[in-house]
Amino acid sequence: MAHIVPLSKVEDKIFNLQKNGMEAGLKIGFPNLDSIYSVKAGTSTVIYGRPTSGKSQLYFQMLTSLACQGKKSMLMTPETGSVEEIYAEIIQTLTGKRFHNDSLNYRITEQDLYKVIPFVKDYFYVIDVDEKSPSVDEFIELTKEGIKDHDIFTSGFDNWNDLSHGQFNREDLYIEESIPKINRLARKERIHAFMIWHARNPDLPKNGEPPPPPSPFEIKGGSAVYSKAMNLICVDRPLEKTGEGFKQTNQAMVVVHKFKPKGHGGKGTAKLEFDYFKNCYYENRGERLYLPTPFNGISEVKEQSNNDIQPIEQAPF
Repeated sequence: MAHIVPLSKVEDKIFNLQKNGMEAGLKIGFPNLDSIYSVKAGTSTVIYGRPTSGKSQLYFQMLTSLACQGKKSMLMTPETGSVEEIYAEIIQTLTGKRFHNDSLNYRITEQDLYKVIPFVKDYFYVIDVDEKSPSVDEFIELTKEGIKDHDIFTSGFDNWNDLSHGQFNREDLYIEESIPKINRLARKERIHAFMIWHARNPDLPKNGEPPPPPSPFEIKGGSAVYSKAMNLICVDRPLEKTGEGFKQTNQAMVVVHKFKPKGHGGKGTAKLEFDYFKNCYYENRGERLYLPTPFNGISEVKEQSNNDIQPIEQAPF
């Protein structure tokens, strides 16, 4: 319940802010992105983008980066697959190696698994969605359970459509009520909540120009999400014109539309590149991950030659 708090009740905290400054958020590990965004306790982030834009991969990479800073996460992401496939995706993001048979020299080994699984057990918890997806309120209760039993720092769902929403008269009002519930949970429990949202597919390019990144108003309930989200990030894979038409690149534009509270981020755009074979983002292709995990290259990786593989023009995220 809301109540009035006189300044006298928090005066010591004001002086503490003057002495020590605002609490900084945790960095993800990419200098350009870190300059405009950080993961702060007591707040939440909405990540949105069109299908195959790479938003889920960025989310996974954020979580693995936080894990390497000692922060535990709980996540619900049924679109990624079964529970074991979700854990496999986490392992792939941590190690830069893959389970796919077409991965050649980047295929994860049994020895790699013995090294990485204890870490994943300690820092990640997956919500299984069986017959019925949880509602917003049920997701909040699961998060409280994760805080109590596992001391999680982040809780998130990927994506909004995979929650059970029941009946409502106006979607915008329902969203304006739901997001603040999650924001209040994050603030009270001093965690960070992640929410993934889909944007609609783009219109066909006009006048030979590819479409720009989707605006917040191209997602379901966009105006409500924009008004209630604390941090709002768009992930977009630009289209480029080729002789065969328009194709998505492996470049991702990360656009920060909102950042709250002020002081450790702001509006701006960061450019990332995705390495299909290592299953992770880089700020510049060919450079190592800025914030390395304990498992990047956990066993020697032989560099691939042009005879090993064919270049991939459009690699899936």
